[in-house]
Amino acid sequence: MPRAHTDALAVTAVPQPAGVVRALTVSLCAKLTGLLSARRAARQLSEMSDWQLADIGLTRCDVDTAALSVPRAQVTQRLQAVAHERARMAAIHGAAGHKS
Repeated sequence: MPRAHTDALAVTAVPQPAGVVRALTVSLCAKLTGLLSARRAARQLSEMSDWQLADIGLTRCDVDTAALSVPRAQVTQRLQAVAHERARMAAIHGAAGHKS
């Protein structure tokens, strides 16, 4: 292999500082955006009435517990899981109640 071609490969294999900084900046911005979005959603849920929370399958206790027990970025995922499990259990018990 000619020497010039080998040097070109070696130079392209080294990460460029501007590219690394850009990638880190994009990653940091994405994480910050996700965190801010999760905080906004948690705040909106905490401002809902008990009736509104019940309409989406949650209780005030669910919101408070999730806010205190999981990292802020994961509050909405935790509440989605709670609401899904509650709906699943209601469907199971509702279907069992209709059989009798």
